[in-house]
Amino acid sequence: MEIPVQQLAPLLKSRRKDLKIKQEDLSETTGVALRTIRDLEKGLGNPSLHTLEKVMQVLGIELIFRLRK
Repeated sequence: MEIPVQQLAPLLKSRRKDLKIKQEDLSETTGVALRTIRDLEKGLGNPSLHTLEKVMQVLGIELIFRLRK
């Protein structure tokens, strides 16, 4: 399943809430700053792939991307 970038923020927030994980707990578990978690859920900032991978792994979301030619 492909997810457009503009849908990433609400997906992260929705999945976190479905799992009943607080933002603070997600931050602690992933080692990602709480401010970054909040920004991700608002669609703000420019997170690295490594940051996205850590957050999405805990939330059980697979990150797949394709390189364009």
